[in-house]
Amino acid sequence: MTEKEERIIISVLLTRYYSGFANFIFWLSGRGYTHASIALDKTEDVYYSFNFNGFCREYPKRQKRRRGKSVCYHLEVTLESYQKIKDRIEDIEKRQEEWYYNRMGVFLCLLRIPLRRQKHFFCSEFVAEMLLLSENIFLKRRPSLYLPNQLNFELKQQVCLKEIVYNPI
Repeated sequence: MTEKEERIIISVLLTRYYSGFANFIFWLSGRGYTHASIALDKTEDVYYSFNFNGFCREYPKRQKRRRGKSVCYHLEVTLESYQKIKDRIEDIEKRQEEWYYNRMGVFLCLLRIPLRRQKHFFCSEFVAEMLLLSENIFLKRRPSLYLPNQLNFELKQQVCLKEIVYNPI
């Protein structure tokens, strides 16, 4: 990034939820975080992700009931990168009834078998895919090979990382 490029902070929230499926992911993926979502700013009011109902908007400040520990990564991206991510999220949101949760992808991810299904995402696959739209964030694997706990390790190593906030909400 040059000095003249405008930079914007996006946020990635990793959370430990408590449900049957979340507990399954917790035990099989390193006993850490079980859900990933992305926000287009630092206010942390609205996050975007995928759950069993498909694409969703999340409001973590209102949803404290089933949540355990969490961590929020603030990443600095160029305005151009931000716009790519924002446009993609808006496109998915406009057609959200066409998008589904990728259950099969989660299980194949656990087996380290990459699978990119049309119109399907699981939460961390979606977040990784959005991050790859940025030229500022580099991931070592395909998006379909990231569970939330694995994103945790990758995000800590990003050059564009500006801040890590533990249990932000």
